[in-house]
This record gives sequence, C-alpha cells and structure tokens, in this order.
Amino acid sequence: MNFYALSTPPGVSGIAVIRISGKGALQIANQITRKIIDQPRYALLQPFYDQEGELIDNGILIWYPEGQSYTGDNLIEFHTHGSTAVINKLLSDLEARQDCRLAQPGEFTKTAYQNNRINLYEAESIADLIQAETEAQRIQALRLKNSSPKFLKWRETILDVLSNTEASIDFSEEDLPTGINQDNEKKIKLIVSDIDEMLDESMGEIIRDGYKIAIIGPPNAGKSSFLNLLVKRQAAIVSSVKGTTRDIIEVKYNINNYPVVLTDTAGIRNAKNKIEKTGVELALNASKEANLDILILDGTEKKIPKNIQKLISDKTVIVLNKKDKKSFNSKKIIKELKDYKFKDLIEVSIQDKTGINKLNSKLKKIVSEIDSIQSTTLISRARHRALLKKCSNRLHDFLKIIKRNEVEKAAEELRLASNNLGHIVGFIGVEEILGRIFEDFCIGK
Repeated sequence: MNFYALSTPPGVSGIAVIRISGKGALQIANQITRKIIDQPRYALLQPFYDQEGELIDNGILIWYPEGQSYTGDNLIEFHTHGSTAVINKLLSDLEARQDCRLAQPGEFTKTAYQNNRINLYEAESIADLIQAETEAQRIQALRLKNSSPKFLKWRETILDVLSNTEASIDFSEEDLPTGINQDNEKKIKLIVSDIDEMLDESMGEIIRDGYKIAIIGPPNAGKSSFLNLLVKRQAAIVSSVKGTTRDIIEVKYNINNYPVVLTDTAGIRNAKNKIEKTGVELALNASKEANLDILILDGTEKKIPKNIQKLISDKTVIVLNKKDKKSFNSKKIIKELKDYKFKDLIEVSIQDKTGINKLNSKLKKIVSEIDSIQSTTLISRARHRALLKKCSNRLHDFLKIIKRNEVEKAAEELRLASNNLGHIVGFIGVEEILGRIFEDFCIGK
C-alpha cells in the first residue's frame, strides 16, 4: 500500500512538503497533476487537483523512481505553499483515496531499511540527527552514520574466519587450501582489541543523552539559586526555608554546543522524616550517576559537614558561595579540603554574580573535553553497547577455545559473535557462511 505524510512541521510556512511512497506513487502523482510525469529527479512546476478536478495549488513536484529514492520505492514530493488550508486540503484528498494511507511513524525510514537502502544502525543515526538539539549531537549523528562500515567490516572478517573454521570441520585437510587457518587468531584479536577499546568509551552516549551535572550540597547553600542563574530563568523555587527542594529538578541546558542535563537536588542532611529522607536519597543517586558534581558550599560556615565530605571526588567542582557576606571565610574551608582531590574550587557570590564568569568558563572547558571532532566514538545507545559486549565475550571465548583445538565450539562462538554484530546493523544470515565456503575455496574436487 502506498503511504503519505507531511514531511515539514505543521503550521504556516513558505512551503510545505508532502511525500508519497509506494509502487503506485507515480500513478497517484499523475492523477493529482492530470499529466503524465516522465521526468525523474526534476523539479517540475505543476498544478495539483483534487479528485473532483478542483485546483488545490500550484507547486513543485519531484519524482524519485524506484531504486533511486530514499525509501527504495517510487517516491513523490509535493512542494506546496505552506498555508494550513492548502496542506489540509491536499492531505484530506489523499486520505479519501483508496490507494494510499497515512504513514506510520518512521515508516519512510523503515521502508528504506526493508529495501536495503540503509541498515538498522544507519536508521538509528538518522533518528539521532533528526532529534539533534546541539552542534555536538549533529556531528555525532553524522559520525555514527558514516561509521556503519566499521561494524560491517568486522562482521565480514568474522564470517571469513568462521567459513575457514567450518571448512576445517566439514572437509579433510587435503581438500583445503594451504594455510587456511593461519591468520584466524590474529584477525580476531585485532577485532577484539578495537571493540574493547570502544567499550571503554562512553562519550557517544553522553553526547546523545546529555552530560549529567548534579548540583549538590547542604541545605540553603544556594543550589537552586545557582541553577536559576545558570539557565537564566526560575527553574527551581528559592526560599530561605531549609529543605525547600525535596525532589530532584532536571533542566536541559547547552554548554558550548554540548547537551547538558542539570540536576538540582535536595539539601544533603540528616533527614528527620520520610519525605526528606527520600529527597536526600535521590540527591545521592543523582550524584552517583552524574558525570560531574557541582558542590555548592556556604562560605560563611566554619566546617564542611561529614556527610558532604564523603561526596568530594575527582569529578567534583567545589563552589564556595556567599562571597558577598562579611562573614565569608574561605581560608578555613580550603584548609579543611587540603587532603581531598577535586577538579577545582571557585569562590562566588550567586547574589551579586561575583566569580560566575570564572565558573562558567570552567564548566565550558570541562564539558568541551568530553569529545573532539577527531573522536571515533561509535557507541551512542545502550543497545549497541550490550551487543558489542556480547560480541567481545564470544570472541574472547573463541580465542580460548581454539587453543584447545575444540574447533566446533570455536565455530559456534564465531557464529554468535557475528550474529551480535548483525543485530546492530539489522541483519544476520546463515547462508552467507555456506556461500563463502564454496565461493572462496575449491572444495569437493
């Protein structure tokens, strides 16, 4: 069945693009224009009519023929004026037809995948590109799309080694080419090394989901005020009453074109009731899951509470607040921190914004260090990481088993490893192995 959808955002605009994909998309276009469209991939100025012959609009039509379109089927684009009336009229006319229906979410890309125009990994990178909100996410999505061949190359190599291994099981040595299994272990070791190196990195997931910064500290240190100052709006309630923040507050933010998730947390203290205890637990969990902690301390206090001291680590930026107060005394706190390792310590006044520029510069530097244009990070989803981990485990097992000369078990590990990579790109196949045995080697003479 042919399917259609509005591909541009709804609402008033200069132009709107409505797409139809399917075997009969060209026939539908011929009926709407009352002409025979015979020029593929040309922008043609055409009148668009409804089924009663009434003019809907004059616009541009482009026909992408089967095998040369995004979906792989005939694909028609109607470029109309972007008024609500024109868009609704053409869409309602298409809805009334018996030979097409409204597309399901993602169906154009799903059809492209089913027609082997793209693989599953590329489809996911397209989804990431559409959803990209920052420059770093845009670059990451394009990098992912272009990195798909790496998974395919690994899988090809594993299948080569598997075909060699299968051949040594099924056929006698005199029927096989000399040195058929000579470099098998070396090839697998190189792949395992690459995969394990990739698994050690988490930057791809951080760029996709956001760099997590937890704002933590004791009650009334200025955590919520700091959040509001950073995002330039009242995202959190500020009050002199201790324990105003009970739940965590997450705010999406952009630092130096990198996506950041700021989390304002409840003041960490010895809670007296169940609600306060829950708030403190959520704050501690947010700190544990964060990529960076911003620990807000009251610079007028003489000591750092012991439960706060436990949270200081090499991922902590300590912010001494209330520098505008006469009782501010950073020397005592700095002395208390001499035996702790942390990223930096900055004195500020959230009230009059003293030191905030310095703090912003530090945050920009820290967040920008998570990635570089030259980075080859390829993992951006938990699904990819889980499958790569399984693949790595199978290949490590293969290297152990093959030393014991248990060829059949070794072959099974390779088969499972190739399947894991196949799931990433969206295809697996047993016939590929059989085809390689008879194609690459002159067996059965």
